[in-house]
Amino acid sequence: MSLKKQLRKIAKFILNNSSEKKIYVTIEKVNYNGCLKDRNIIITGGSKGIGYSIAEKCVDEGANVIITGRNEKNLKIAKQKLGINCEYVVFDSNNINSIYDLLENISEKYNIILDSIVLNSGISLHEGDYSNVTEESFDKQFNTNFKSNYFFAKYFLEYLKAKKRKEGNLLFISSETANQCYDIPYGLTKNSMNSLVEALSRREYKNGIRVNAIAPGVTKTDMTSEYADASDGNLYRNCSSDRIFLPEEVAEVACFLLSDVSKCISGEIIHTNAGNHLNPFWEI
Repeated sequence: MSLKKQLRKIAKFILNNSSEKKIYVTIEKVNYNGCLKDRNIIITGGSKGIGYSIAEKCVDEGANVIITGRNEKNLKIAKQKLGINCEYVVFDSNNINSIYDLLENISEKYNIILDSIVLNSGISLHEGDYSNVTEESFDKQFNTNFKSNYFFAKYFLEYLKAKKRKEGNLLFISSETANQCYDIPYGLTKNSMNSLVEALSRREYKNGIRVNAIAPGVTKTDMTSEYADASDGNLYRNCSSDRIFLPEEVAEVACFLLSDVSKCISGEIIHTNAGNHLNPFWEI
């Protein structure tokens, strides 16, 4: 455990034993009785965190799921938990020239035609402010968070058309930071992503393809553990929503957006942060 994380845990312990709020949340899951039955969904970065929770929900609703990621050990563990309706492929999303081949290879290997993709892979280097940003950290985040997802979307659309699919779903995992002023790469990549979601939706909805995004607030994952540790179950966080969110909450929204009951929704960025990104006049 890093020194920074140790200090945060100590500070949280002190606050929790004084006047700090304690917030605990029970996740309510909707049983849609197999609303994704026979759907074939690929989820990038699907071995942990939000990606894993979305994969779990999709499997529970009858989908065949393929998760991708760079760490085979984590992928194997996820597949074992998710069961026979989940397969995994070791793949680095930055390997742009191999994306279309990946989609074709999955189709051939598992004898399926993919119909939906969840573009979840991403990184944050938590620089704090622009003074700590380097060219290397800038490029790494833009390449992973935006460039790779851009080309994954492009090649997935081309794949759907080549397979003559009349319907399809692209779901991006964005962030509440896209709606806030940001001078570090992470939020800037998500802002670009939101613009892409809206543009692709305008182009493709008439072709039967829906494009949406979910913009989570700070969610309990490995990415946020350095500054939003909730290992003790207390989800309190000092922000307008008063708390950290859970991957399972995001997964419920993802399932709704991937299912046919939301056919009238496209080009939307759905925030799963209880409005934390909003700036009411009385707080300005």
